[in-house]
Amino acid sequence: MEYLREQLLTFLRVLVWYADYAIYSLFNPFKFKKAPSSAENILVIELKYIGDIIVSTPAIHALKEKYPNASIDIIVPEAMNSLLENNPDINSIINWDKNSFSEKLASIKNRYDLAVIFHNGTFEVSLLLLLARISFRAGCTKVGIIEGKGYFLHRNTEPTFELKHKVEDNLDVIKAIGITPREKNLHLYSDKRSDKKIKRLLLRNKITHKDFLVIIHPMPQHKSHEWFKDRFARLADELINKYKAKIVFSGSNKDIECNKDIIRLMKSKALNMAGTSLQDFISLINHARLVISVDTGAMHIAAALNKPVISLFGAGNPKIWKPYCKKSFVIFKEGQAHTSCMEHSCYLKGNRYMECMKSIAIEDVLYRVKDAIK
Repeated sequence: MEYLREQLLTFLRVLVWYADYAIYSLFNPFKFKKAPSSAENILVIELKYIGDIIVSTPAIHALKEKYPNASIDIIVPEAMNSLLENNPDINSIINWDKNSFSEKLASIKNRYDLAVIFHNGTFEVSLLLLLARISFRAGCTKVGIIEGKGYFLHRNTEPTFELKHKVEDNLDVIKAIGITPREKNLHLYSDKRSDKKIKRLLLRNKITHKDFLVIIHPMPQHKSHEWFKDRFARLADELINKYKAKIVFSGSNKDIECNKDIIRLMKSKALNMAGTSLQDFISLINHARLVISVDTGAMHIAAALNKPVISLFGAGNPKIWKPYCKKSFVIFKEGQAHTSCMEHSCYLKGNRYMECMKSIAIEDVLYRVKDAIK
């Protein structure tokens, strides 16, 4: 359940959005220009991370369907390139991470006739698009209270109090320029060389395509999304005992030691594959029969690859961020604990500290496994 604090913050977030839209409607001189019926070169801006980029792919695909002859370039953080490599909707990937304002401007000036901002609608990004002489500019997706919502735009996304999944939030951005998607599938493509590399690595550890391979991703980006090492260990043992599963723990370099701790608590053996490249991580999940993850990017990769995925939610809200696929199973104790605070660290004290994740039992996950493997 949400506290009054979270309800008020949500209300304020949308209220500020409406206020920003009112300013756009009343004073923006760019709003009178018609949306383009054709486009040759399109620039998309998504400066956030794994989950944000993956849930923007249905909107990017809809852009390509609307303008099939257009060349679509996208600006993302350099570390996120692998998420869009091999994507047929994308012509090229641009990285701004280390560039100065003038270098950023030079890289896009006079090159595009349409720009779409998903994130971030900061003054700097908006000014760059204006000075780059991009003839039509639209954005942005729903953001926080103080985050930029786009400036100098020809179309701003219409605000709403309706709580939507982030896929739908991104689609609302392109609906502002008259684009309605034919489908809403996520688009992610593993690399064939990485697929072969991961297959060889699994074979060396006696894991074949016939095995029931379960990828467990225990570590999130935010502390408030963490579950507990002893529960992950017991869950993994139960999966081995009940389903003869082969267990692989995934993660980034910073998760290697955490995974080792979990495996030391186990009675059975498991493989620690934290620390792979993002490309190899995608391929690892592509080999899985089931993915179990806390609320973080791994669950979105699994969803985009159409893998059955069980996700553990507490501080986040699955109505906004659940894995967007048919076999998505969410464990979320909304009626039993304080949930959806959207904080990066739990602010509750004493016995109530992390109560949203404490309320998730091993049996809750095992119950969902039955549905996931049907």
